[in-house]
Amino acid sequence: MSKVRSTTPLLAAQDVHKSFTIKDDRGPARNLKAVDGVSVDIAPGEVVGVVGESGCGKSTLGKTIIRMYEPDAGKLLWKGNDMTLVSGTDLKTIRKDMQMIFQDPYSSLNPRKKVRDIISQPLRIHAQGDKEEIARRTEEVMNEVGINPVYGRRYPHQFSGGQRQRIGIARALALKPDFVVCDEAVSALDVSIQAQILNLLLDLRDKHGFANLFISHDLSVVEFISQRILVMYLGRIVERAPKVELMKEPLHPYTRALLAAFPIADPSVRKQKKQIVVGDVPSPLDPPSGCHFHPRCPLATDRCREAYPPLVDVSPGRQVACWEVSAG
Repeated sequence: MSKVRSTTPLLAAQDVHKSFTIKDDRGPARNLKAVDGVSVDIAPGEVVGVVGESGCGKSTLGKTIIRMYEPDAGKLLWKGNDMTLVSGTDLKTIRKDMQMIFQDPYSSLNPRKKVRDIISQPLRIHAQGDKEEIARRTEEVMNEVGINPVYGRRYPHQFSGGQRQRIGIARALALKPDFVVCDEAVSALDVSIQAQILNLLLDLRDKHGFANLFISHDLSVVEFISQRILVMYLGRIVERAPKVELMKEPLHPYTRALLAAFPIADPSVRKQKKQIVVGDVPSPLDPPSGCHFHPRCPLATDRCREAYPPLVDVSPGRQVACWEVSAG
């Protein structure tokens, strides 16, 4: 069931930047711009998808907007308040309401801890009740994600990949957060298990009403679960739109290429000519001049090589960063 978007964002990132200093044996330290001036707002109960190839800055964006990474510049507004100015106990209080589900269900769980201790750890950290109340909530959330509480005494290695991800989901939802970042939460799972986890996430969102930033390199997964989609390329948003509009008529050449990579069951449609993007993503340590996509873009002109296009409104709720599209 879709949630109606509130006029006040639950979380808003405004012109956020995040860079890393890379040092190696090949010369002086270099600056890697992982997130380069990204703005995004998320309403209560909304699912916003972020899609793009590996290395485009999706995961860094997710970790920065919940301050697992500190932003270099920009604002992060949580329920209207600037959380970049918050620290210590006040930040800990905010973090209780925002959680993360990680990509790898194997490395994200402590192999030395029993499952019930992994899931209950956030409850203990934030002092959410006495021992009996924490045990009760732990069993409750295990049931919600489809893990029998009887297995709470087992260790992560005794579970399958899909079950481990359910454990990770249970840990993230134990505190009943208002906002959850899913960082490639199904990419390490078999396709059949992916569908189970995606349906579980949708059921839990409908039940609890949390907002969700869903990060994936797979546009089909993002289409299934999201209401709005942001397309990222080398640290910047190149297109954003409601899901239905973006999937029906992608505007940016990069978005079109991602959509063209979809597997198609209908042989008659499959024979139609597709716009497949060629080449690899350029290194974020040395991005191309102008529009970063121009070396791979079939529409590129001299203007694209000289200046980066602004992200402009093309219709209500829809923006694109492309000289050729905005000119048309």
